Amino acid sequence: MPSYTEDDQPQCVTELLQTSFMQAPPKEVLDQIIVDFLRRTSNDALKLVVCACCGREANGNESTLLSLSTIPNRNLLKPHEAHPAHDLYDGILLEPAGIDLRTKQASFCEECLNRLKIGKLPPLALANNMWIGAVPLELSVLTLAERLLISMYFPTAYVFKLYPKHAGSASWDPSQLYDGMKGNVSTYPLDPALVADMIDGKLFPMPPKILCCTVAVTFITPSGQHMKGLPSHLRVRRIKVYEALCWLKKNNPLYANITISGERLHLLPEDGIPTEISQNVRESNDVNAVIREHEGYVPVDTGEVTESAMEDDSIVLSSGKKHSKSSFCLRISKILKEMF
Repeated sequence: MPSYTEDDQPQCVTELLQTSFMQAPPKEVLDQIIVDFLRRTSNDALKLVVCACCGREANGNESTLLSLSTIPNRNLLKPHEAHPAHDLYDGILLEPAGIDLRTKQASFCEECLNRLKIGKLPPLALANNMWIGAVPLELSVLTLAERLLISMYFPTAYVFKLYPKHAGSASWDPSQLYDGMKGNVSTYPLDPALVADMIDGKLFPMPPKILCCTVAVTFITPSGQHMKGLPSHLRVRRIKVYEALCWLKKNNPLYANITISGERLHLLPEDGIPTEISQNVRESNDVNAVIREHEGYVPVDTGEVTESAMEDDSIVLSSGKKHSKSSFCLRISKILKEMF
């Protein structure tokens, strides 16, 4: 490698080296940088606050605290139609979580505040027909399985795959079994006539058999390790289902004409995992499937799928996993025929 002396250096390089380039900054500059860093990463700077206008969470540094009397163009936040459950403050509709009643101040995110300053209603403002009210207690306490039992429509089937936190591990802590969840979307054919019959039904709750075709659980465990227990969101409490249906029948026009069936209610457990879910749990020792399924997928065009084809062939869902004749397609078709 050739060597260069100071005389061989271009003039521009010599001049650059004689300046402050690449020299250590003064101590006061370093101290100020550290102070700025601590200020911007402190608990107060990183805390989330609720925007009183739209109800969304925003970073504390990106929100402004205003007195209720100084909100710009506050008349824009008056609801067009009053509702008994509205939370009104001096006639404007705001989210209570974003208001400090003690100081009579409200937090506003940058997006909402900037729109109000130019005299325009923020698109996500509660006053812009975005208010839906609080979820009633009877519905907010329902688990996934309980929500399925009171649903009129079933656009989604849930496949739960429970696996170790660290892919490929030989053993794992069962307490971490349900810490995280991920999902993707799979589509499958259904008989429209059977679906129409199901939607037309007036008896509620839905028969427990509906859980067989909308929920599947697989334990992906190391070889020889048998797992026990299921996620709490698959639990069913009979009284909670009944209370939710009573509330819906009284308050939701879509449920006004339903009949709450005592016979169907007694098919549900008082408090536990329905056998329609627990008896269909599968186990697999293919722990490396965790890695494969996180690599993404390429949609597969399987063409038209008939019931006879489903009995003989496996169907590839978007997760890349093959499902045999026990796949959701066939299970839903058969169960709906039994139900209706």
